[in-house]
Amino acid sequence: MQMTGLLWTQDDMARIRDHADTPSQLGVTLGELTAEVEAAMAAGVVVPGQGEPGSFEHNTHKQNAKLIEHAALMGRVANNRAYLELARELLLAYAAEYGDMPYQVARNTNPPGKLFHQILNEHMWLLGAALGYSLLREDLGDDDRARIESGLFEPMLDMFTVTYAHDFDRIHNHGLWAVAAVGICGLVIGQTRYVDQAIFGNAGDGHTGGFLAQIDNLFSPDGYYVEGPYYHRFAVHPLCLFAEALALHRPKLNIYERSSRRIGRSIRALLATAYPDGTFPALNDASRTMGVDDEGVRVALAVHLGRYGAEPEVVAMAARQNGTWVHRFGERVAAALEGAPASCSIPSALFADGSGGQAHLKQGEGARRHHLVVAAGQHGMGHGHFDQLGLSFFSGGRERLTEYGFCRWVNVEPKFGGRYLAENEGYAKQSVAHNLVVVDQASQHRGDHQLADRCHGRIERFIDRYEVDGLSAVSAMTDDAYPEVELRRHCILLTLEPCAPPLLIDVVEARGSARHCYDYVFNFSGQVIRWWGGFSARESLEVLGEAHGYQHLWVVGEQQALAGEPSTHAMTWLDGDRFTTWHQCSEQSAVAMQLLVGANDPEHNLRHEKKVMTRVHSETNLFVNVFEQHGHFDEASETCLNARPELRHVDVTRSPAAKIEVTLHFAQRSETLTIDPEALSGDDFVSLAGRES
Repeated sequence: MQMTGLLWTQDDMARIRDHADTPSQLGVTLGELTAEVEAAMAAGVVVPGQGEPGSFEHNTHKQNAKLIEHAALMGRVANNRAYLELARELLLAYAAEYGDMPYQVARNTNPPGKLFHQILNEHMWLLGAALGYSLLREDLGDDDRARIESGLFEPMLDMFTVTYAHDFDRIHNHGLWAVAAVGICGLVIGQTRYVDQAIFGNAGDGHTGGFLAQIDNLFSPDGYYVEGPYYHRFAVHPLCLFAEALALHRPKLNIYERSSRRIGRSIRALLATAYPDGTFPALNDASRTMGVDDEGVRVALAVHLGRYGAEPEVVAMAARQNGTWVHRFGERVAAALEGAPASCSIPSALFADGSGGQAHLKQGEGARRHHLVVAAGQHGMGHGHFDQLGLSFFSGGRERLTEYGFCRWVNVEPKFGGRYLAENEGYAKQSVAHNLVVVDQASQHRGDHQLADRCHGRIERFIDRYEVDGLSAVSAMTDDAYPEVELRRHCILLTLEPCAPPLLIDVVEARGSARHCYDYVFNFSGQVIRWWGGFSARESLEVLGEAHGYQHLWVVGEQQALAGEPSTHAMTWLDGDRFTTWHQCSEQSAVAMQLLVGANDPEHNLRHEKKVMTRVHSETNLFVNVFEQHGHFDEASETCLNARPELRHVDVTRSPAAKIEVTLHFAQRSETLTIDPEALSGDDFVSLAGRES
């Protein structure tokens, strides 16, 4: 096997070349990279100085690392010496300047590099540049090699492993990028000590640090990643690149089999978290637009096809991408897609982390696919949110119960250099920003990240009977989010006539040893159509609270409890072409409030989004919520169907055996759903009985 660079062979290049100017995913990607390199050649080599995050300098350095890799790669694929020369000139230009560059000024808690304000970006830069250099090295003279390796790569490697040795073994996405960059560069320049350090860590034991420890500890046995899908797709990129390098150059490690094939499990877990439209739920610090067409996910899917097989759901997810990895595994992706079925749904899944984790309930097919996410895992390290037992719900092509995600304007330099804003801590991470129950207007675990990292919820039931009786359910609880308060949440997707999309039935039990303020909160997008039963709008906006995110909420209006009515609150909103009605009944007297995000925000950093909050003061309470999707609206044709809900109202009772009976009253009949929190089996946990009315 004659190698051309670290990850490619001469045969690979020939097979990749065959896809040039074709409509395959690989052919499309080759066209995009060719256009990128041609544009860079026209502009000439640009190596700027230092700049703010999100600035021209910052963005140009990022792009140059990709350009080194892409120009060298396309030079080999197309046998184009001019492309190879561009990559060489860029490397030599950086080698001439890097040694004399001062360190950047630190802009956050991460240590600075020379090119970037945080060392993470320097790790990413080195990984891309080293891969590009691997495609050039054999053609370079001794002088060029010495200048690039001694003037650029070795100072970087020394910075990562000596200057920042204390950060190198960190089990975190930053640590994973560090070991991958050092290991790949070490393999390229033939420095075994760096490769060993990257694999086995500073102590050399493979347990306290290094790539092996990252595989074993960063991902749960199920492949679940505690920081959430947004950071999972970021971490899977270096994971797969370094794994492939080791599979080729250190085959005795048998890296793809390590920890019960943990890398493959992690890739499949990431895919299973994706919504039906390919975007990832915004768990923890996350963008709401990141999806499976990300560069790291392209590499991961290609690696899975190449190393673990072309499972139908993996191929189906690859079909959602607009390109693929320029590699022999990317060629396999292109081949697999030629005969792939039009669609393949990834099933419901539970990803455990200890006894907590993430539950993903799914029903329906194609555009009618529905996806409920319930989070009960650990906090999520530095990017964690205080959202145990939070949920989000995607249906009909949209997220109907929304997650706020992070408070950040990535690479928008005027917005604090594109970094995380103060409101990320002040609002986005706080419990009230999520779809859950907040106790005493305070965030879970007292807003203490270190305390939260030591805790997690517990998923007690996970039921997927959709194919049998149209029912899927998850039950989770936490007894350490708030002192002496137990929260238990039962979420059920129920496909039931006459409702076309499934009903989301969300039951939250709150139990305290003293009187508390319980706030049931959910976020939604779209236009409020009507509050059923009366609504008092405020003449002026009033700030809801003073801390824990409440200081950023305005009260728009409220609906008082309706004495004697079985359904305490109801509100309908329109989002896109579909109506959703929220029905709630509560054991205790409750007031519902419509809220708006954006108070106390002089820099206009927060998005003005809508919320509903139901407040109860008591020792215990049972919130029963039913979210019903219905009707259709087409503004262009001015047509509207079924804007009123089919569900008339909801009752709840507790049986002497502590079972929860939720009765759904439709126009022609009623259905009673019985939830038994103490049931020993999943089949006994929830049952449905209908009766004519």
